[in-house]
Amino acid sequence: MLIFLGSSRVYQLISGSNGTAGSLPNSGYVAGSGSYGLVFPDLGTILLNPLAISQSIQVNVSRSNNSDGLNNQRLFNAISLGASFALNSEETITSDYVFVRARNSEFNYSENPSFISGSTGEVIYSNFINQPQVYLTTVGMYNDSNDLLAVAKMSRPLLKDFTKEALVRVKLDF
Repeated sequence: MLIFLGSSRVYQLISGSNGTAGSLPNSGYVAGSGSYGLVFPDLGTILLNPLAISQSIQVNVSRSNNSDGLNNQRLFNAISLGASFALNSEETITSDYVFVRARNSEFNYSENPSFISGSTGEVIYSNFINQPQVYLTTVGMYNDSNDLLAVAKMSRPLLKDFTKEALVRVKLDF
């Protein structure tokens, strides 16, 4: 059952929470203790209920480790060695396409240190002054305040010079 806590989605973690409620009393809840915890998928966080878990795997519910120091190991073993531990997830990914155009007069010089002299700031090779050839490899997406928001890497470098325009389609998944 989906509930909201603040602005985050929250799910109860119950026995059989992969779609079929377990055979424990109260549809998967541990009697007298409630669910095994809460799942916050938007935060990537699971909060565990020590009272409910202690009835299943015999861990000490105190804030510190129990006397034999094996609380952490018992919890790890119960999850990793359990034959019936399974999680299902579903996420909707929205995609959008943005087209980026580089005109023939734009982006023909490189910022690579091998292209420009560090001491004078001039193009090192004279044939690159009037006929530069550079390869586009990365597209940066900026907002109106000129803050970099996203970087797209191209699948292969694209040759660019004064005779060519480039139109790059960028797929945004969010």
